[in-house]
Amino acid sequence: LRKDMQSLFPGKNIESGTFTALTYSQKTENDMSKWSDQVDEEREMKMEKFVQVAKEICGRLKEEGFWADFIDPCSGTPYYGNHTNSTMFETDEKFRSLGFQIEDLGCCKVILHPVYGKNVFVGCILTNASKTSIVFEEIFEDMLYWGEDDSSV
Repeated sequence: LRKDMQSLFPGKNIESGTFTALTYSQKTENDMSKWSDQVDEEREMKMEKFVQVAKEICGRLKEEGFWADFIDPCSGTPYYGNHTNSTMFETDEKFRSLGFQIEDLGCCKVILHPVYGKNVFVGCILTNASKTSIVFEEIFEDMLYWGEDDSSV
């Protein structure tokens, strides 16, 4: 995963030191492997929610002196980082290293969450903060306070 992520963040030494990939999964009402106006609208809402939450989490991590960025779900590239030709869209094989399955449906691919199945929108946040860092504990507590009941980190 570190090697695969390095191409997304040139100039960052991801291959050594602490590196944490945080996935933010939102349960959806609709099966995301199908297409309809309703699925498209829900996907847009979940993307906007992810970007909002990812900005908040990255901001908190940066305030504590850590590097943090997230993959923009619209472009598949780092939100804050320099533009690269490497991408990581929701059905990218890199998600396999993060505990997800990617199913090839012939016409398209879909990500499978271990609990939500195909009813999921997944985003990815990356940082050099340790997953055992106190800042993560505080962020997770705040997320519970915010009422993030349709999501998992």
